[in-house]
Amino acid sequence: MERDVYLDIDGVLLANDLTPANYAKEFLATVLKKYPDSTYWLTTHCNGDASVPLKHIGHLFDAETVELMKKIKPTTWQTAKTRGIDFTKPFLWFDDGLFYAEKADLLAHGVLDNWIKVDLKKDPNQLAKFVASFPIPLA
Repeated sequence: MERDVYLDIDGVLLANDLTPANYAKEFLATVLKKYPDSTYWLTTHCNGDASVPLKHIGHLFDAETVELMKKIKPTTWQTAKTRGIDFTKPFLWFDDGLFYAEKADLLAHGVLDNWIKVDLKKDPNQLAKFVASFPIPLA
């Protein structure tokens, strides 16, 4: 099934400001192998320009992973990240948290389950579990 995949950076690909999350490289490789043409940045570090996330985090990853990240497309949104989601297509959204308006948007569209909560504090190896079960994340 074709679907869009939306990726946050902080708390998803990065465990903190200076450290990639455990298995971030493997997670990105898995996502981009399965959905090379429909993976998008959905992060405060990207609003219409896919080069900004690379400038923000590229130095923390190896060259191979940076090349993979170049395939990720930008989104444009304001106020709520959900404004960058195309609700006409199936999607998964990996993010560490929702604002009230974002949750309300997902509920209004009947797709709250498409948001995949990433909680690296609770489970630092959570991305490895996603790799093992992708595209259907383990509960």
